[in-house]
Amino acid sequence: MKETAQETYQKRFDEFKQSAKSLKSDSNTFSTLRVILFIVFTITFVYAANAGNSVLLLSSVVVFLIGYLVLLKKHQSIKRRLKVMNNLSQINSDEILRGQFNLSGFEDGMEFFVPSHPYHMDLDIFGKHSLYQLINRTSSVFGKQILANWLSNHAPKNEILKRQEAIKELTSQLDLRQEFQAQGMAEEKPNKDSIKTLFNWLKEEQSTKNRSVYKVLMALLSVATITSIVLAYFSVVAIGLPILLIFINIGVLSTLFQKLLAITRQTENGYKSLRSLKAQIELIENAEVKSTVLQELKSPLSNGNKKASKLLQELSGILDNLQNRANVLYQLLNAILLLDIFWYLKINKWKEENEANLEEWFEVIGTIDTLMSIAGFAFSNPDYQYSEIADTPHTIRAEELGHPLINSNKRVSNNFDFSGKGGVCLITGSNMSGKSTFLRTVGINCVLGLMGAPVCAKSMQVGELKVFTSMRTQDDLEESVSSFYAELKRLKQLIGQIDEVRPTLFMIDEVLKGTNSDDRHKGATALIKQLNKTNAFGFVSTHDIVLGNMTNELAGVKNYSFNSTITGNEIHFNYKLTPGLCKSFNATKLMQLMGIEVE
Repeated sequence: MKETAQETYQKRFDEFKQSAKSLKSDSNTFSTLRVILFIVFTITFVYAANAGNSVLLLSSVVVFLIGYLVLLKKHQSIKRRLKVMNNLSQINSDEILRGQFNLSGFEDGMEFFVPSHPYHMDLDIFGKHSLYQLINRTSSVFGKQILANWLSNHAPKNEILKRQEAIKELTSQLDLRQEFQAQGMAEEKPNKDSIKTLFNWLKEEQSTKNRSVYKVLMALLSVATITSIVLAYFSVVAIGLPILLIFINIGVLSTLFQKLLAITRQTENGYKSLRSLKAQIELIENAEVKSTVLQELKSPLSNGNKKASKLLQELSGILDNLQNRANVLYQLLNAILLLDIFWYLKINKWKEENEANLEEWFEVIGTIDTLMSIAGFAFSNPDYQYSEIADTPHTIRAEELGHPLINSNKRVSNNFDFSGKGGVCLITGSNMSGKSTFLRTVGINCVLGLMGAPVCAKSMQVGELKVFTSMRTQDDLEESVSSFYAELKRLKQLIGQIDEVRPTLFMIDEVLKGTNSDDRHKGATALIKQLNKTNAFGFVSTHDIVLGNMTNELAGVKNYSFNSTITGNEIHFNYKLTPGLCKSFNATKLMQLMGIEVE
């Protein structure tokens, strides 16, 4: 029997947890080795100094510095891999939670929520128990923004098909996807402002003034200082000469102090993200991709003969050194070798050659991050299918369509076929029978299908349309707006967004619910007649059975319903969409069950 996605995640969680324990042990070993090296060096140094053994003294310093740097580099590599391994363990733990629909601990994307958006409010795109929480596996600032954008804006057919191709390719590449995500999580995520500041710094015009002078000064003064130290050590020259040269070096370095300070301030919050970006780009550079969109995205990840990962490693290394200028060892070497000049020249050269590339690299990885996130959603739901994009825009049909935010053991799926410009599906039904959930099911799957993601259905076909919902209209005390007036404003927004370019699929729940029966009937009739003449089609749910007579008046109007049955004191729902008007009502029975006396 084939292993389920949840079984795969549990197996990987256990494996990565064990690997993390092993790496933790290795990390502790290297910490101990660094301490031992320092103790041995201290003992040797003190002994050599007391014995007046200059060769041993100098040798101990050289060996210590080389040994320390080797151990430090190896230890840092192990610590980063440990962090990635812990991330991999966390990723699979998160997948297990998603499979259980336990979404409360995930980012809800509310920073992208727009109350007036055509469907954000009603389809649970963002917020608590939302589609964003279910899909989002992005690990980059750009990835989150792009995912939110795709969830909020429908793509054209050619773009949808390209995304589907890429997502299908990535779905099977579980190791690549999770390693990509884990690398992205390895550094603290900067905010949008930090990344913007980093981009602005890169775009600043650079002065070439005095660069050649600095190059000459660095070469001459560093050689002179090292030579004088060696000569002073062997008593060839007085100790005052190297001291004088060091003071001259400090004076030269002071001319760069403000420039380097400005660089460190502008990059301090964004530069760490370069390590993750480099690691993610390296994974893509080494991956074999076949889909059109992935090949297009991979193409800019180079600058001439240099790979983007190598260029980012170079930039990250330069900024690392500049951010650590306060380090005592750095300042000691800086006074002798004029390191500030070296890094200043390096950073300016890098900017001149690559300033136009960094923002594009972030955007490329953000897009790949989004595609991988959707691929993770697809892998977790192997029964979901990709929607076919119909040539006829006023089309929506599905087989076994269910709501992706409802657990499969509670989910009820429905079949339906609806098409035609100006068409209106009137949905009647008893209370709690599933009318609103059905509308949301159709809407949220259209959002999925029109962004290129798999849908919760055995099959689905949808035209190039745009979704609009009017379901959770609420009053607003601050602006003195009643719920009825809020619904009218929403319906006005619907009519205003209908155009001839791309048809609107509307979903109106409990139409005009905030007014009396006569006004509701007249208003709903007028609204349906108006919508019937536009470049739109959709669903209107209502308790007004008389509206069902409009099927005799207008072409394209159809009746569907959800029904319930009453057995004794129990009300039963099957949540199945049925052709025709509702034949069963339960409001009176529900009131009786709540203790309200109804004659």
